[in-house]
Amino acid sequence: MENLDSLNIIKTILKHRKMFFLIMLIAAVISYAASYLITEKFKSTAVVYPVNLFQNSEESPSEQLLQYFLSEDVKYELAKEYKLFERYNIDTVNSKGGKALFNFMFLENITISPTIYESIEINVKDQDPVFAQKLNAALIKNTNILIRASKKAIVSQYLANTKKVIDYQSRELDSLSNSILKIKTEYDIIDVKDQSKYLSKQISTGSNLNENGAKQVKGIKEKGTELKILDGRIKSTLNSYSQIKIKNDSYLLDVSGEMDYYVYVSKPNLQDKKCSPVRWVIVAISSLSAVFMALVFMLYKNRSKELI
Repeated sequence: MENLDSLNIIKTILKHRKMFFLIMLIAAVISYAASYLITEKFKSTAVVYPVNLFQNSEESPSEQLLQYFLSEDVKYELAKEYKLFERYNIDTVNSKGGKALFNFMFLENITISPTIYESIEINVKDQDPVFAQKLNAALIKNTNILIRASKKAIVSQYLANTKKVIDYQSRELDSLSNSILKIKTEYDIIDVKDQSKYLSKQISTGSNLNENGAKQVKGIKEKGTELKILDGRIKSTLNSYSQIKIKNDSYLLDVSGEMDYYVYVSKPNLQDKKCSPVRWVIVAISSLSAVFMALVFMLYKNRSKELI
């Protein structure tokens, strides 16, 4: 049955080949002429690679950069800067669904996608090749500005927190230093270890200690352990202070500097050849579709005659 149907199709095509050729020719001419009604567009392409974005447990630097590129903030800042609503003939005031239409037009003309090499490719289409290039560059610039602002906001919080810790530890170091100074001044102690050795030697030889020596012995005996504890706390606090200070300086550098979060692999190019419409594709699809529809009609017509 299938062979019979296939044979029937071939016979129909051969029998009406002139008509099918004429239909294909007419469809080709009409579709070719109609393709000139479609607005020609040029495509500007750029490729960027993420830098200064550190991988976390969930997203790679490339995925993070892509998320920023797809941000609504970037999209509407671009629309405002380059008047894209007017350019796409969208009235958001009087027309319902204006923003939805804009989103459709934006996705139709701007595509952002990751590559297999962990970079990001940006394609911008417009009827003006110069405008397409400018819009592409602006998209990258605005994304970088958004990332920079986001990072600065986060780092500013870290900076404020580390400054609080530094201020607290500075006060603690001052308090510990004052406590040690008070004990040493009261008992005339300069170095507990050296003075202990000297005084022990004096006592072991049977020498009488003067008033100052007796005061030092009393101070070392009563306050020696406390001085040791205070000295240990100072060392521990100083170690913590130095680590926090390093972090604080790093955050300060990030906040003060103008850091970029991408490098160009390929800058936005200026095309002199249109990317759409592709006329031969339109002509081919239209011609084949017309021939197919005509063939279906002929087969249906012949089948109807056989049933009668």
